[in-house]
Amino acid sequence: MLAAVVLSLLADPAAESAVAFERDIRPILNEHCAGCHGGVKQMGDVSFVWRDQVLPPNGWAVEPGDPEASVLFTRLLETDPDLRMPPPAEHPEPLSDEEIATIRRWIAEGARWEEHWSLRPPRQPPIPPVDRGDWARSPIDRFVLSRLEAKSLEPAPEAAPDRWLRRVSLDLTGLPATAADRDRFLAAVAKRGEAAYVDTVDRLLASPHFGERWASVWLDQVRYADSKGLGHDFRRTMWPYRDWVIDACNADRPFDEFTRLQLAGDRMAEVPARDLVATAAHRLTQTNDEGGTDDEQFRIEAVIDRVNTTAQVWQAMSLGCAQCHDHPYDPITQAEYYQFLAFFNNTEDTDLTSDYPLLDVPLAESDWDIIDRLRRE
Repeated sequence: MLAAVVLSLLADPAAESAVAFERDIRPILNEHCAGCHGGVKQMGDVSFVWRDQVLPPNGWAVEPGDPEASVLFTRLLETDPDLRMPPPAEHPEPLSDEEIATIRRWIAEGARWEEHWSLRPPRQPPIPPVDRGDWARSPIDRFVLSRLEAKSLEPAPEAAPDRWLRRVSLDLTGLPATAADRDRFLAAVAKRGEAAYVDTVDRLLASPHFGERWASVWLDQVRYADSKGLGHDFRRTMWPYRDWVIDACNADRPFDEFTRLQLAGDRMAEVPARDLVATAAHRLTQTNDEGGTDDEQFRIEAVIDRVNTTAQVWQAMSLGCAQCHDHPYDPITQAEYYQFLAFFNNTEDTDLTSDYPLLDVPLAESDWDIIDRLRRE
């Protein structure tokens, strides 16, 4: 989704000249204003987190199209220290001339408000025209070339074949090409040219190491570990989930399906037994089975961890701030946090050495089909 937003900016020349709230304005407000006018403090009954508190008809801080009638702008220019924003006592240095000019332009251009990029649906950007169309081999190349041409820069020289092979091998499989791979590739390039590159990429994508390489990125995000993380940090058997992620990457499973199975696979109808393993994504929380711990306390802490991890991984947002108060910067209320938490707050897991409830899985891959047949009978 982030790529879609970035590419949309690259593709739209107007987006380069217009002031964008998310890119240009929100960082200024977060740095200088949100401490007093954010989700925690809302002094003067205004928060720059919420559109309705800033813009009409309910907000009063900004008059779209009229900077001089906008309190947000005029208070930045005040010479009276009792009126200037941000307050000199807390921010001795006022906003820079560039920052003030950016806010003025934003208001003059209509004060268009934007939500956090992860809350907006992606849109398909038009492919930008470029002068050196022969350089571009794919639509993505045209976006890169368009930005280079706008900056009067030349593309880097094409990598030598053996260097390209090393790069693509490390990127797709995490492993360097062997000497034998290099010799075969160079011979193929000399004989078949561009087709040798295509065949090499196809070979690497078909390698089981491709899934291992890219599963490692996902497993880092969902805090995968083979131990419990607290107390005695005993071993925890989680490798079936690791293997499920590797297999999903190698099978190129659609991301929407990949998501649903991990978040709610146990609640979906007619899910193959092997895919039930996917819900172990939310059994990766730290557990503490030392004597004297309170089971319900640590169950709730696990639920909170699931909420925060889901938001970070799937929405690229640090939702955890809203556990104690409205989010300081993003439009998430504390009430919404606990509405989200209620989705996960029906679990039975506690800090017991058994890690109940568990899912029995076969060691032999062929036995999954037997399990599915028994479940249908």
